[in-house]
Amino acid sequence: MAKKRLTGNNRTLSDDWEETLRQIRTQTAVDFTMTGEEKARKLRELEADPVAWAKFMFYRYAKYEFAGFQKKAIRRIIGHSDGNWYEVLSWARELAKSTIVMFIVLYLVIVKKNKRCVIMTSATNDGARKLLNQYRAQFEANERLKYFYGNLIGDKWTEDYFTLSTRVSFMAMGWGQSPRGVKMDEVRPDVLLMDDYDTDEECRNPERIKIKWKWLEEALIPTMSVSGNYRILFNGNIIAADCCIKRAIEKATELKEKGIGHV
Repeated sequence: MAKKRLTGNNRTLSDDWEETLRQIRTQTAVDFTMTGEEKARKLRELEADPVAWAKFMFYRYAKYEFAGFQKKAIRRIIGHSDGNWYEVLSWARELAKSTIVMFIVLYLVIVKKNKRCVIMTSATNDGARKLLNQYRAQFEANERLKYFYGNLIGDKWTEDYFTLSTRVSFMAMGWGQSPRGVKMDEVRPDVLLMDDYDTDEECRNPERIKIKWKWLEEALIPTMSVSGNYRILFNGNIIAADCCIKRAIEKATELKEKGIGHV
């Protein structure tokens, strides 16, 4: 079959993707001279501390020391991995909300092995894909992940949906899409990630915010298993008096009293 020729924007996107993968490969070089015993010991040490694990495995993103509140968030969310947890990260811009959540989710998927069906949701499907591609790029090009965990790429590998060899699935979904029936084998969604869910335009119309919130609470969240052990993580900034991130903060505050939420 002839190779499809890329033109215009498609070529630019392909070039950008290849450059992203090249940078990840370069910045995650690993010492391949370790003995089997040294390799196993190093991995045990890293997996015992999720902050150390993230700093080692994702050097491109973690070149500088984490702030105290970032460390607390990593350990808090991972520490509740055996029960339900609803958390909102409404930190200021450029404080690495999305990146910290990525570290957390990949630790739960790779190390803890207790999360298997992840949905990334944003204001648009395109936005969700871009956010999810940060995860896909790590599985595809991170040399440290490959060295310690082998090839994790599964039999489905697209921008919207991909699976790992360990039977974990990741799906990108813009708000309003139908989430019904989403599963990985027999496992229903157990991680929901909402990132940049609000837009300035929508926040000028209270009815649109009401509709978006209703979809979230009545369509997306009910796709999760009723047996529990899920994560709902909401990233965003408060951009209006009434917006979905503000409603999520109110929900997390309510759940905090029951020990299953945090703001």
